[in-house]
Amino acid sequence: MVVGHLPLQWLKPEIDLVSRDRGKIFREAATEGAPQAKQVVDRFHLQKNFAEALEKFFRKQERALKKAIQSSTGKRHAAERTAVPEKVAQERHARHRQRVRMHKRIWKLYRQGYHKEQIAQLVGVSSRRVYRALEQETPPPPRRRARSSSIVDPYLSYLTARWNQGCHNVAQLYEEIVAQGYTGTQRTLQMRLRPFRQKVARPVSKQTVIWDKPPSSRGVALMIVRPEQSRTREQTAYLDQLIQSNGTIAVVFELAQDFGRLLRKREGQVRLEQWKATVRASGIAELIAFVDGLTDDAEAVANGCSLTWSNGMVEGFINKVKWIKRSSYGQAGFPLLQRRVLLHPASRETHRSEKTLAA
Repeated sequence: MVVGHLPLQWLKPEIDLVSRDRGKIFREAATEGAPQAKQVVDRFHLQKNFAEALEKFFRKQERALKKAIQSSTGKRHAAERTAVPEKVAQERHARHRQRVRMHKRIWKLYRQGYHKEQIAQLVGVSSRRVYRALEQETPPPPRRRARSSSIVDPYLSYLTARWNQGCHNVAQLYEEIVAQGYTGTQRTLQMRLRPFRQKVARPVSKQTVIWDKPPSSRGVALMIVRPEQSRTREQTAYLDQLIQSNGTIAVVFELAQDFGRLLRKREGQVRLEQWKATVRASGIAELIAFVDGLTDDAEAVANGCSLTWSNGMVEGFINKVKWIKRSSYGQAGFPLLQRRVLLHPASRETHRSEKTLAA
């Protein structure tokens, strides 16, 4: 058995099982280096890829996300906003039209058969931007101005702890954070702590303050795939409102919970096929695209939903290896990277564990 992203030369004929992520390069390496081995897609990356599909879905649900946050917190945002100067509005519209033109040009080149890297060069943008544009065929909507951060935000952890200890005197809290370097006014602090006073009867958290705007599409996606016991009270209340306010989102939530149970309990290929059929029957394009994307790796995905093997638990170490490389601004080649990692005590222990598992 082999666990993790191992160089091709490490694979040996006696290997009978390879656990890997869904990257095409790893699939090809495992097939070439150990063609006799059974391949298993790890559950961490399956859940991660599903969360990415959910993120694409929620990008189109901005109004529902906003409505749910108002219902879960009891807040109502003012219907009227300060008028934007005409010149500023014109500049915003011009920038949006430019983004739409670029989005359409990227898709036109993509349909003509150009590679994504070639599109990036022709359009004059980064490859990452091209990938993001190709995730959604419809042009991007106008951007909303995000709420600016508050000068109080760096002290929220301390203020939360003191509030839960029973200190509700704003003047005293103001003196305490001034001693820590706070340079704002007491009135700013008082306005920022207003959500705390609405929850005096129960403990508060940083989320009590910052939960005054809709979470991002990515935030909602991660919130949904997270196990129920790992969600905060505010997140649970928000999801309840979101599900009640929109029938399609309720279907998405049930499909996400079903997929999570399928992975955690390893319910097997039959349950996986049933779940796929349910997704296709739902008519939700983003989730159907995710299911269709599993086709070319169907056997390894089914094994991941059935067998105990998974390399998801070593992702933290893999990310550490990537961080070491990136910390050298791309100048550290793999030989230097491998030497630095294996010299670290924790890395040597992990390396010994991998050799044991591979034996």
